[in-house]
Amino acid sequence: MLGKVKRYDPKKGFGFIRGDDGREYFVPWCNVRTASKSLVAGYTVEFNTGDGNRAMNVRYL
Repeated sequence: MLGKVKRYDPKKGFGFIRGDDGREYFVPWCNVRTASKSLVAGYTVEFNTGDGNRAMNVRYL
């Protein structure tokens, strides 16, 4: 699924993504698959969904 990073706080280690389906997904740092383990608000990402509203395997396009 595709979505945009709504917000991400690297100090707290989590954030939220707005999916193309209109839902908001929680993303903890352990599910971020970027070199920096961080995300930037407004960037488009690709991710899988798991356990309700949790984003998994999040990475930039």
